[in-house]
Amino acid sequence: MKKLLTDRFLLGATSADRVFDSHTRGLVIRTGALRKVWYFAYRLDGRDQSIRLGEYPALSLAGARDEAYELRRLLDKGLDPIVERARRAELERVASAPAPAPGPPVFTFAMFVPVYVGFQKGRTKEWADEASKIDRHLLPAWGALALREIKRPQVHELLDVVAGKGLTYGVNRIQALISRMFTVALDRGLVDAHPASRVIKRFTEQPRDRVLSDEELRALVAGLDARPGAASDAVRLRLLLGQRGGETAGMLWREINLEAGLWSMPAPRTKNGKPHVVPLPATALELLQRRRAAIAETEARVFPGLTLTSLEHKALAAIHGGAYEWIDLRRTVGTRLAELGFDETTRGRVLNHARYSVTEKHYNLHAYDVEKRQALAAWDVELARILANKAKKKTNVLPHRPRR
Repeated sequence: MKKLLTDRFLLGATSADRVFDSHTRGLVIRTGALRKVWYFAYRLDGRDQSIRLGEYPALSLAGARDEAYELRRLLDKGLDPIVERARRAELERVASAPAPAPGPPVFTFAMFVPVYVGFQKGRTKEWADEASKIDRHLLPAWGALALREIKRPQVHELLDVVAGKGLTYGVNRIQALISRMFTVALDRGLVDAHPASRVIKRFTEQPRDRVLSDEELRALVAGLDARPGAASDAVRLRLLLGQRGGETAGMLWREINLEAGLWSMPAPRTKNGKPHVVPLPATALELLQRRRAAIAETEARVFPGLTLTSLEHKALAAIHGGAYEWIDLRRTVGTRLAELGFDETTRGRVLNHARYSVTEKHYNLHAYDVEKRQALAAWDVELARILANKAKKKTNVLPHRPRR
């Protein structure tokens, strides 16, 4: 939702909602019965990001707009606001600290952060997510420490604190991040030993194997019908096409060819960094045509303002009550395609899985467009049968086999 924010509106807002300020680009407030929180939302390198600014009314409307203007200026200069805020906070801390006793300069963890983030920025798409985790979990604990003073006990202490906040697998992700950071530090001679090497993970992760049953698929679609909107349509597309959540929520109109029935994602928008073409079966095409008719021509996104962490998207979890996760839709599509007779290569191309063999990576340049269209069209028909609760027809037709 987008509107010109006023104090009168903010004081009266009690329902859970996410409202963008039409006066200030990127300024958004999440309202609720208990509190109202300001955020600055932006997009950088194909990823949606947000920064928490503070709570209203402690941070006034005018103050939030001033902060958003400042962050927008950083973004216009090509700087990432998350990284730049951490850097400036450290500079302010150092400037306000009492002068140290004469001695050799101390290279702190906070000073190392821009070095690491800059290194990762050229290597991985996850650098912004890593910078956010560093800002939330590592800098508050280690920012002022000399990088060489961070030893194994400090690593265990920090992981214990994070685990105490209720994180499970998230603790493993932070541990992996710490390990990567000190691998870079060790490689550059900034530390003498790796403090996180061979640290035992606190939580054992089991590979997920959840696939939705026919009954669950019918209940899901009925729940989406009862909650129409951008988030519901995005989840429908994930079920129809089997693509990743972030890629679907961030879908752009320039990627869609409604006449040809194709969704063409460029390399920067995909997890494996490879361009990916998704044929659009009839139901998906109808959904996108409906959204095109309802959205202004000037809007670049198919689902304006939608992210996987937005309130509208999170509210849809009430449909399944925690019985499964949205990522399980992707596994469901892959499994159902196998049941329909499509081979592993075709399923992998539909889901845009990374290819590891030398042959697949370098010598097999076939696009599999025909096979992908056949597979998603077959799943479209099968899903319609499931939703109509009709029995499978007996057939003598053999399962699909790839072209030779």
